[in-house]
Amino acid sequence: MQKDGVFKKSNRKLLTSQERIVLYWTAEGKTRWEISVILGVAETTVVTHLRNSRIKLGATNKTHAVVEAIRHSEISIFNKSHGFTPQGSGPFPLAAKHGANTNGGSSAPLFDAARFHRLSESIANAQSPKQFFGAIDKSCAVLGFDAVILSCHKSTKESLLLDPTYCTIPLDVMREYKRLNWIESDVLLAQLIGGNRAFVWDSTYDRYRDIRSQSFLNFLRRFRLMTGVLVPLEDEEGFRSFVAFHAYLERDFDLNTVKVVREFGMKAKKKAAELGL
Repeated sequence: MQKDGVFKKSNRKLLTSQERIVLYWTAEGKTRWEISVILGVAETTVVTHLRNSRIKLGATNKTHAVVEAIRHSEISIFNKSHGFTPQGSGPFPLAAKHGANTNGGSSAPLFDAARFHRLSESIANAQSPKQFFGAIDKSCAVLGFDAVILSCHKSTKESLLLDPTYCTIPLDVMREYKRLNWIESDVLLAQLIGGNRAFVWDSTYDRYRDIRSQSFLNFLRRFRLMTGVLVPLEDEEGFRSFVAFHAYLERDFDLNTVKVVREFGMKAKKKAAELGL
């Protein structure tokens, strides 16, 4: 937990389900100390929860980038009910990922903020689906991503992912996804539906204990989908909307990226409704 920039640790031995998700998503390659600070628990608790897992911890405190990213971020990691941070709800692995790629991954290119603002305006001013989709494509490129999926006002998980409003993920990938029935084991979709916080996924660094979930990440990597950011968008009860940007190469994420993506997503969702999409 955090107070006036100082992290305090709890001696409790049990973790909530949300904390366990964050633990298994972010522990690979980190030290016990780093993980304990992220979760606000004692190092012995971290050891207890990882003892029977295949996750490999770092041997030394080689970097504090994870902790510093969290300390300087206005975006919270946990639900308010956990008492860790003052804003938001649900897990948010972005801060835990930020700066963690030290093995040769490419850094996120700095985008032209003025140009992106103009593209956002072009989305708001689009008079046809063609203009709308063109503006989405250009925004994706300016942000440094390779594919985008926008899905608005869907009532089932099948329609949310397999019948999106707009998608530039290659058709052969989506066909194979459907053929192999990955929708029942899609850990990204499950996290998207199960929470209301944006998150980053990375097929190289993320680890899952069950074989099927880990195999799903291998499936994404096989089709060159290496990493991305997913942002749930506010919708009516019983419906779901989201926007996601994906990259074909490993990259780091600036903490502001998700804020930009969320703003983009809300504008795009509003325009999609206006155009009847």
